[in-house]
Amino acid sequence: MDRDKIKNFLYLFGKVIGFLGLAYVIYKITQEYTIESFFSKIKELKLVIFYSLILNLISSFIGIYGWHKIMKNYSKIDLSFITSFYYYAKTDISKYLPGNIFHLLSRQVLASKIGISQKDMAKGALLHTIMLLVATVLSSTIFVLLSSDVHSYIKYIMLLSSVLIIGIMFFIYPKFNNLLKVECNLIFLISIAMHGVIFALIIYYQVDNMSLSLYFKVASIYILSWLIGFVTPGASGGLGVREAAFLAIAKFVNLNIQMDVILFSILLIRFINIIGDILVFLLTLFIKRRVKDI
Repeated sequence: MDRDKIKNFLYLFGKVIGFLGLAYVIYKITQEYTIESFFSKIKELKLVIFYSLILNLISSFIGIYGWHKIMKNYSKIDLSFITSFYYYAKTDISKYLPGNIFHLLSRQVLASKIGISQKDMAKGALLHTIMLLVATVLSSTIFVLLSSDVHSYIKYIMLLSSVLIIGIMFFIYPKFNNLLKVECNLIFLISIAMHGVIFALIIYYQVDNMSLSLYFKVASIYILSWLIGFVTPGASGGLGVREAAFLAIAKFVNLNIQMDVILFSILLIRFINIIGDILVFLLTLFIKRRVKDI
């Protein structure tokens, strides 16, 4: 089987998994809610949704700053954050197109506008992806270690994975400054950890007497599900895959939370993520002229 056939198969596989995952979640939620009860719960949590959206936007800004640090290392011009923000936010929305790669292709096309060669943009994009994977594993591991509800063998596996992936990070891209690697990884770790905090916060306001240990466990599971959606080819923005992955992991670790709360929360966080991405994209319309002046 040649490379193109393998690539097409993986994209098709990702699309099918995403579609089935989303269909399963929608089916399950129709068993738990009516349209009236679903929207009634949204109204009940309107303040939580507002705060979650604000935190989501802050997380996006932090993540874009990490991308800016990587691109600035490769750029032949004095790259400003506002320029990086403009091009990242302008292209990131296209991750929801079929294939889950168009945001990367768009940045590749726009490389010359920020003083980066095609080769360096490809290297930077790969490094950005690797750093996101590292930050995801690390942030999930931190939450797992903080939770007393997780089995010891899972903690050991996560800890070993973190040590291994940190070691690999320092060996790849030897010309990229190690201190800058650490700085970028910390930035992405904070950005991704915030997503886990947001999701756990949404569940916290629906569960009576939620312990801190359970809070950290929920955050860790969500981050792992985000990772699975992120690496699945063909799944646009991880749509369907992330939700199905969370349900699967939650069942595997016997997450002690009612199913209706889990289903509502994973759909709500998806809604918040999409709205956040749209708002970040709309910001580019207001700074377009300033970026051109720069």
